[in-house]
Amino acid sequence: MNQAPVTVTYSLEEVLGQINQKLDRLDEKIDRQSEATNRKIDKSQEETNRKIDNLQKEINHKIDNLQEETNRKIDNLQKEITDFRIETKVALETVKGELKVLEEKGNGLSKRLENQEFVNRGILVALVIAILGSAAKLLGWVGNP
Repeated sequence: MNQAPVTVTYSLEEVLGQINQKLDRLDEKIDRQSEATNRKIDKSQEETNRKIDNLQKEINHKIDNLQEETNRKIDNLQKEITDFRIETKVALETVKGELKVLEEKGNGLSKRLENQEFVNRGILVALVIAILGSAAKLLGWVGNP
């Protein structure tokens, strides 16, 4: 089984030239694919950045709205508390005024009662004296003048 020797009729220079041409074409193809891939990556990155920016703007807008609403509610609560304090103060002053009026009326009633008690004592003493005098006259303890 001997084979006949193979004779190459191509020159080494031509074969190396063809190999170089194929390698150059592969390099060009790789460069084109690399550029296309880079463009796609850049485009995806720009789109991602744009989406992130939009989300950030939307989140900031929502945070601002929440902050404004919270501030508005806090302001309303502060106003209600202030109004309540004012109403309470006015009511307290009114109650104090009414207490003073009641106290003055109580003092007036107290003086009236003292006067009434004095008068009642006087009437009671006079009544007792009148009853005793009548009893003495009826029973004959005292003579006719």
